[in-house]
Amino acid sequence: MKKIEDKYKKLDDISHVLARSGMYIGSIKPHTSIKWIIEDEKMIQKELTYNPGFLKIFDEIVTNSIDESKRDGTKLDIIKVDVNINTGEISIWDNGGIPVVKHKEYNEWVPTVIFGYLRSGSNFNDSDNAMLTGQNGEGSSLVACFSTMFKVETADGEHSFTQVWENNMSVKSEPIVVPCKSKFTKITFIPDYKRLNAELNEDTNALLIKRVIDAAGCNNNLKFYVNDVCIQINSFQEYIKMYTDEVIYHSIDRWEVGITKSDSGSFEHVSFVNSTNTNQGGTHVDYVTDQIVDALRTHLKTKFKLKDIKPSEIKNHIRLFLNCRIVNPRYNSQTKECLITEVRDFGSSYKIPDAIIQKVLKSSVIEAVLAWAEAKAKAAEAAQLRLLNKETNKANPKLILKLEDASLAGKKPEECVLLICEGDSASKAIVSGRDAKTIGSLALKGKPLNINTVDKKKLTDNEEFKNIMIAVGLRLGEKVTKVSDLRYSKIAIATDADADGNHIVGLMISNMYNLWPELFELGVIHRFVTPLIKIWTKQGDVISFNTEAEFQTWKMKNEKNIKNYKYYKGLGTSSADDFREYLSNLDKHLIKIDANTPTAADLIDVVFGKESGSADKRKVWLDLQ
Repeated sequence: MKKIEDKYKKLDDISHVLARSGMYIGSIKPHTSIKWIIEDEKMIQKELTYNPGFLKIFDEIVTNSIDESKRDGTKLDIIKVDVNINTGEISIWDNGGIPVVKHKEYNEWVPTVIFGYLRSGSNFNDSDNAMLTGQNGEGSSLVACFSTMFKVETADGEHSFTQVWENNMSVKSEPIVVPCKSKFTKITFIPDYKRLNAELNEDTNALLIKRVIDAAGCNNNLKFYVNDVCIQINSFQEYIKMYTDEVIYHSIDRWEVGITKSDSGSFEHVSFVNSTNTNQGGTHVDYVTDQIVDALRTHLKTKFKLKDIKPSEIKNHIRLFLNCRIVNPRYNSQTKECLITEVRDFGSSYKIPDAIIQKVLKSSVIEAVLAWAEAKAKAAEAAQLRLLNKETNKANPKLILKLEDASLAGKKPEECVLLICEGDSASKAIVSGRDAKTIGSLALKGKPLNINTVDKKKLTDNEEFKNIMIAVGLRLGEKVTKVSDLRYSKIAIATDADADGNHIVGLMISNMYNLWPELFELGVIHRFVTPLIKIWTKQGDVISFNTEAEFQTWKMKNEKNIKNYKYYKGLGTSSADDFREYLSNLDKHLIKIDANTPTAADLIDVVFGKESGSADKRKVWLDLQ
């Protein structure tokens, strides 16, 4: 059993930092993920293994120099970073200086107060803190805690100061102060790689360089160097173009915004607050993104009729670049990855201009949203159609009230013909004269749907359409490869030869062509025709004519031979005996429909299409008839 003294501990500040590193610098376990790095002056994504805690302590020193450049009266405008992969030593130099004077209250040199103690520095007066990153006075001291060597050199134009801390701040040298006319600050440190479980390898070095480039992109008033090479980035807009050539950019006061299309299918952002990379986003990212999404959603609803589109569905197609300056920023942790400052406390405001929204509406962002919406609609439609197929698979054709099924349908489809009729009376006449084994009849109630002008999902609610599918054995979205897969090898549309009848025939042909064009190649679709006029001659012959023109041509030469004639105004005019005659010689009364020629396909689109331009083409076609 543990002793009380072993069970309960009281740690000093440095021991607590080292024992609970995650609270202060984040994870110190190697992490592998896709990260942005610079290659050939462009940002690329690459899988890297790195140590988040190690990157954080590097960032703390770079940020210190950036913050110092923003303080009143400073002339700091150059920051130099040197990274020695061979020795593991890192240094950050700037041309600003820290006062080399004794602090009267603590009786210690000011640089010692700043770097030698946790929770010390100049970031505790929020009214003076302005748009800096440091907030808790721990950053640079944390670096010293996690270093085997931490050296501070600075000069204020009168004196220079040098002091070294070693072994995680457990050992420190006496300060060396000498006269000096220069002004600079240089922090040199060797991270405790063993304690951090880190190494200064190629992957890590690439991320350190990326961080300096980030800083250069956010601070066009500063000149950055890495290992004596100047970073040539003059603005945040130039920085964005390292990621993408297509960007919609806007800046005002303390806000710089870039908008482009997300390539991942989910929301992406590259965001900074006072030069700190907030890779987890936060209130500033939400503040700008919500404005963009709300404005786009309004336009998408009105212009593109996307009434049900959700904000998240638009946001997923946006990549946001954001560089903003926030007064006294507050984060969710010392690692500063997520801003939690309330919008009302930002110290400034940003409103996305309508001119920028108009540009986005003409960009690939909207193209991506519309493509996604179309894919979503097709997926929903496909789900509905699969449900309809499931229903029709289970349905029993014998339960269809308007279907007089052939007894061999589905058993010997090659012998069977289904006549789809205009109304009950025609169906009854066909039934009275048919061979019940091979001829089926299905009566339509009114005109069929024109699937070109309705959402295909409405087909699932249309009983007539489902009945045709069940009777024939058709499945939406499934190609018919051979007639033996169907219940009937021939579908014959039987209507009156008037305008309404012709319209029904056209609708049926159009529907079948759009859903199952292969039926025409397989010779399945036919029109069932009956005589318009019958002639009984004096010689006892019976002659049938399908059109008035045919009859008149014959009549001019043979009028004296006419004993009697009869007009058949519709299918209902034919008697049961007539239908027995038609159906006993069925091939004579079936006209195969060929809709697979370019001309036929174009005509179907003209007459029944709903696409842009179809209405104008239809007017021209009607004028020519």
